[in-house]
Amino acid sequence: MKSIRSIFSIFSVIVLGMTMWCIVAKEPEAREVQSSDGVVTVTGLSRTKNDFVIAVDESATVATPLISHVYHITPSGTPHDAPIILSFVRSALLGTQGATTVYWWNTSLGMWEPVHDVVADTQDVLAVRVATLGDFALGIAPNITAPTMLTAFDALRATAPKGTRGYGISVAYILPDGVPVRLEQHGERGGCGGNIGAGDHGMYSSSHVAFSVPVDDVDTKVSFTLVAEWLISADGTGCGTQEPLVAQQ
Repeated sequence: MKSIRSIFSIFSVIVLGMTMWCIVAKEPEAREVQSSDGVVTVTGLSRTKNDFVIAVDESATVATPLISHVYHITPSGTPHDAPIILSFVRSALLGTQGATTVYWWNTSLGMWEPVHDVVADTQDVLAVRVATLGDFALGIAPNITAPTMLTAFDALRATAPKGTRGYGISVAYILPDGVPVRLEQHGERGGCGGNIGAGDHGMYSSSHVAFSVPVDDVDTKVSFTLVAEWLISADGTGCGTQEPLVAQQ
């Protein structure tokens, strides 16, 4: 009986050990990587085969509202195991002291977007939480009074490809000598009769307009880019005459 108990005890220890090894082996490992210029530090969980890499794009022109180099942080394109923290140093020496916003490059729309999930905002550090990596930069956030662009929306919507069942229009501003930055409160979504329909594939198109608008209370000529994402059915069935392609109410 003692022999059987001994064998069972040994077997239990082996099974427990193997179980713990499997759990530990499959868990992501903590990583921390800093850019070569010391501006950004990436902290989070990443599997060994997907270790973080930061490339500083010193050739990228610093353009309003960006005030830092562009940081290519990989692996990008897919959500990670857990949220990742990007910590940016605010430094007069590095030219980042006045940073108020972390921007992320939206490749699909071709515009920069502010990252809103801020976890630290001090005199020395601006840190945000992200789920997907890519291109990031520090910048400021100008106060822009954007005009109502219903006519521009109508004109772009009229160019919808055949078979469109739904759409979304995003708007970006471009200051003189600047880069496109998304105006998140401006845009339009819609579909057949105002109902966004599902599509089998998507297409993009864009248009451009320019207005003189207040920027930090100073009248400035600003270019605006409208980017439409069309949701298109594979069979080419678009909206009927009874349910035209219109904005969602």
